[in-house]
Amino acid sequence: MLDLATVSVVITTCNRPRFLIEAVRSVIAQTRPPDEVVIVDDGAAGDAERALRAVEWPESVAMSVLPGPCRGPAAARNAGIRGASGDLVAFLDDDDLWHPKKLAQQVRWLAARPEIGALGTVCLRMAAPDMSAARVKRTAGIRRVSRPALLRANRLCLSSAVVRRRCLDESGGFDESLALAQDWDLWLRISQRWKIARLRAPLTIYRLHSDQRSRDEMALRGWEAEVIKRAMARSPGLGMLRGIARRRLSWAHCRLGRALLRRGEAEGAVLELKQALSLHPFHPLVWGSLALCALTAGAAVEEPRA
Repeated sequence: MLDLATVSVVITTCNRPRFLIEAVRSVIAQTRPPDEVVIVDDGAAGDAERALRAVEWPESVAMSVLPGPCRGPAAARNAGIRGASGDLVAFLDDDDLWHPKKLAQQVRWLAARPEIGALGTVCLRMAAPDMSAARVKRTAGIRRVSRPALLRANRLCLSSAVVRRRCLDESGGFDESLALAQDWDLWLRISQRWKIARLRAPLTIYRLHSDQRSRDEMALRGWEAEVIKRAMARSPGLGMLRGIARRRLSWAHCRLGRALLRRGEAEGAVLELKQALSLHPFHPLVWGSLALCALTAGAAVEEPRA
C-alpha cells in the first residue's frame, strides 16, 4: 500500500557544512522519519562526511554520501535520484529546513490522492530560521496547483517537494542544461500527466542569505524565459494556455529589460522590452519601461550647458 511507501530524501550540498548539519538535523527530527537520506557532496571532497560526524544518526534511517558530479545543482540532484531507492523522493537544499511534521503530512496526503505526482508545502522565507513561526494544524489541507497557475510562476519550492519516483522516471529528472529554474521546468513537465498540489501549512523554511544562486537577478530572469519557451515548444497544443504562456514569457522579458535598465544598459533593455511587446502588446508596464529607456537615453546624449 502507498501509505507504507518508502521515502528517500535527497540533499545536495556544496561547501556549506554548517547549513548542511542544520538541514540534516531537521530531516532526522521528522515525526515520520525517512527510510534513507542520500547526500550529494558537490563541493570539496569529504567536506560533507566531515560535517556529518557532528550528527547523531538514527539506526533506522539509512544514510549515504555520494560524490557530486560538479556540473551544477541539476546534475547533483539527478545523481541523488539515481542513488535513491524510495517510492517517494523528497528534496532539500543544504541551506533550507523542515518542520518536524512535514514528511508525515505529505506521505499521508500522497497515500490518499494517487493522482498527485508532486506535493509541496507553504514556505517561510527568512534570514534567521525559526520554526516557532510556523503554526501548523494537526492535519493541513491541500490546494491544487493548476497548469495555468504553474505557467504564471513557480508555485512549488524545491525544498518543500515530495515527488513520486514514477514521476521522476517518466519526466527524466532535472534538465541539466538549465543553470537556474530547473525545478520549475520539472514541475511543468510533470504537470502534463500528473496533478501538482501544495499543503496549506508552512512546513518548509527557505533560508535567505548572501550565498544564493537565485540572487543573480539577471541570470534568473533569463533562465525563466528559457523555461517558458521550452514549455511552449513541448506543448504545441496548449490551446488557451498558450496565451497565458505568451503573457508570462512577455513578463520575463519585461523583468529582464527593467533589470538591465537599472544597471544602466538602456540598449539591451530596449531589446528585451520590444521582445516583451511582441508577445503581449498591451502591457502598460512594458510601455512605461520603454518610455523610461527613452528618457534615460535622452539624458545621456544631452550636451552639457555652458
